[in-house]
Amino acid sequence: MSFRQACHSPRIAWVLCLVLVSGCRFVRHKERVLPAPSIAAEATAPCTELEIASPASAAVVSCEHVAAIQPFALGQNWPPPFQDLALEEAVHLAMAHSEVMRDMGGLVLRAPGSLRTVHDPAIQVTDPRYGVEAALSAFDASFAASAFFEKNDRPLNNFIEGLGTNLFQQDLGLYNFELSKRSAVGTELALRHMIDYNFNNSPANSDPNLPWSAQIEGEVRQPLLQGAGAEFNRIAGPFGRPGFNAGVLIARTNSDLSLADFESAVADLVNNVENAYWELYFAYRDLDAKIAARDRAVTTWQAVRALYETGRQGGDAEQEAEAREQYFRMEAEVQNALAGRVVEKS
Repeated sequence: MSFRQACHSPRIAWVLCLVLVSGCRFVRHKERVLPAPSIAAEATAPCTELEIASPASAAVVSCEHVAAIQPFALGQNWPPPFQDLALEEAVHLAMAHSEVMRDMGGLVLRAPGSLRTVHDPAIQVTDPRYGVEAALSAFDASFAASAFFEKNDRPLNNFIEGLGTNLFQQDLGLYNFELSKRSAVGTELALRHMIDYNFNNSPANSDPNLPWSAQIEGEVRQPLLQGAGAEFNRIAGPFGRPGFNAGVLIARTNSDLSLADFESAVADLVNNVENAYWELYFAYRDLDAKIAARDRAVTTWQAVRALYETGRQGGDAEQEAEAREQYFRMEAEVQNALAGRVVEKS
């Protein structure tokens, strides 16, 4: 080892010891206590987290509006309640409470736009575009009035343009009143009354205090080609355009079609009610017959079972099993007739 290395070795050792001592010292930091957030701070703080707000459900105050008839189930409501109802009364109730002509086969869900209601004829007649009243309104007499006012105060450099003055001042008013009507053959009739008020400071006026002038005008226009004739106006309408016929005859035809569709829907409703009535009648008679058969089957099974338990003749195990199977089959028929099953619609 050289002299220089011997001199620096103790210094290096002391430096290493100081570094190790300082590195192994435990430093205890003072804990920070964060203040609790206030409600105002939470309200004004920006949202930095995902929040999923669930809609609040209103509490049900009364069960009158949500109560419903319990679904029919086997084992309860026996015997099933019924009401003596004549066919005429059933049709009357259906007609009195059917604003919408529903179908018994559930076609409402498949084609809701094809439903007919009691309001369809009235809707068609009062349609503002294709109704009868809309088509007739094109031939109604109409009255129109308009008024225009101006006040001019204009300096002019030209003496002639200012009608004899370099500072032209004018109060101008125009009043128009018109009564017009269109006939069934396409003739346009109009009667107008026009009033002009022109008060100005022109020295050329003979009497400045008489600024009024009135005119009465009459007008008659008769188309010669398109729009002429009663037949054209009744079919296409006075404002008929190609592909858009809105005449009185077309409107009345559409109203008759709507009324015919409504009558057809009423006939279909009555037919459906009659079918449902007789199907229900058959269902009750079928249920009575199956109940009677079930009662005879249970009586037979009890008799055969008594013979089987006593070991007498006619009480074999096969006969007891057959009687028991017949009873349960009749019971299943009763339950199917009572609860219903998918059958083909009549």
